[in-house]
Amino acid sequence: MLSILRSTGKLDVLLVPALSFALCLLATPLMRWFARQFQLIDRPDGRRKLHGRGVPVAGGLALFAATWVALACCLWMPGWRGELLAARGTELGGLVLGSMVICVVGVADDFGWLRRRHKLLGQLVAVGVVMGFGVQVQSIHLFGWRIELGLLGLPFTAFLLLGAINSLNLLDGMDGLLSSVGLIICVALGVIALVGGQAMAAYVAFALAGALLAFLVFNFPPASIFLGDSGSMLIGLTVGALAIQSCLKGPATVALATPTALLIIPIFDTLAAILRRSLTGRSIYSTDRGHLHHCLLNRGFTVRCVLLLVSCCCLAVVAGALASLFFKNELIAILSAAAVIAMLVTTRLFGHTELALLAKRLRTLASSLLHLKDQDGGRGVEIRLQGSVEWTELWMKIVACALRLNLCSVRFDVNAPAIHEGYHARWDRPHSGAEEEAALWRAAIPLSVGGRTIGEVGVVGCHDDEPIWQKIAALAEMVQDFEAAASLLTVEAWRTVPRIQSPVLPPLISEKAPAV
Repeated sequence: MLSILRSTGKLDVLLVPALSFALCLLATPLMRWFARQFQLIDRPDGRRKLHGRGVPVAGGLALFAATWVALACCLWMPGWRGELLAARGTELGGLVLGSMVICVVGVADDFGWLRRRHKLLGQLVAVGVVMGFGVQVQSIHLFGWRIELGLLGLPFTAFLLLGAINSLNLLDGMDGLLSSVGLIICVALGVIALVGGQAMAAYVAFALAGALLAFLVFNFPPASIFLGDSGSMLIGLTVGALAIQSCLKGPATVALATPTALLIIPIFDTLAAILRRSLTGRSIYSTDRGHLHHCLLNRGFTVRCVLLLVSCCCLAVVAGALASLFFKNELIAILSAAAVIAMLVTTRLFGHTELALLAKRLRTLASSLLHLKDQDGGRGVEIRLQGSVEWTELWMKIVACALRLNLCSVRFDVNAPAIHEGYHARWDRPHSGAEEEAALWRAAIPLSVGGRTIGEVGVVGCHDDEPIWQKIAALAEMVQDFEAAASLLTVEAWRTVPRIQSPVLPPLISEKAPAV
């Protein structure tokens, strides 16, 4: 690191992280007190948030203040103003304003004032501000090829920035995790920017890195303050903008391999979450405990061991990215990222379940196209997402009576993050053209354990001589019998979870539902 700074003549850049480090050490306790006074607290909910006590979530405000105040101070130092503002001053101003917008959106979301669409709208505003001040990608440089984006440049840039914001936001689920990952990525981006002659990007990256290092003092497990959405989205927006600016190969031309490799851990975690949720019929916005850190914790690793393992993965990718830079070979960065992903999947630490789910769905699709049938007269997929409860017992009973009840489709979904249980199964029976045109009925029967709804059985059936209510009653009876068995199997797990009552909804029936 020091040799790089000497070779580039930027040894004085170390003043920036030192100043932001000191400022964040002072600002974090102040913001923690502020959060407690105004009840900006992340409290356990008995479902996904299981940290056991309320924790302030004002880390983003501390990072924002320390990073930008440190850079503002540097602007008034002799010789620094011109270097920071020359050629990139407009983009620096846009990043400041965009960071301000994303912090306001994050704080509002931490208070619980925003719905998902409002949060996304706020992210789009922040991204639009940054892009409006010059951070744009008009062409991509990959393996020696230059690809002109033309009219796709603006949506592609927005996609990159929104992807960075949300992928890093999703990774923020454990004490010290995002702070550590963000610190490593920012240092790497700072070095890459220095080597590439992007002084402004280097100063911003090192300033944020210094602030994150100081914040880790308070965020290291057990954390006394969380980043909150204001902090995680601030890191995501800044890292996304720096990834573009640090890897410029020419005017608005970005070397895509290096930033992709640097962000491979949050990208892989986000893609796995999208696969897991979409292929099981859930909303991609639904919550679960299937992220990278959750899976590692479920394997028996302690919080600090998980933090060390994920940090080592990031360092391995960073080493590959820097090696690709010095050897001028982008393939090294891609191979290092692929090696880390392959290690996680082959050891079944993370990603294996999602790939298995994708393979089963593709196999089912191929069977449908080739008009193949399973032995039970339908096509089914079943996968345990996490946990150890034998949900298969109920599933087999439902499938066994599916043909008798003249069901066209059955879906069984369990999502109980509080006790680390996730299970998905689906069975579909090809139906004739007459059945496709006939009116179908639907029902969703909640599965409740310990006073909490942890899943549901959803069915789609065709009309026949047997009344619909009798079919639903038969299904409900099986679900009720299994609820008693599941309560005994999960009783120990529920004892450690705060009891939060939620209403149990009655079965929902609708006539003339569209075919599926």
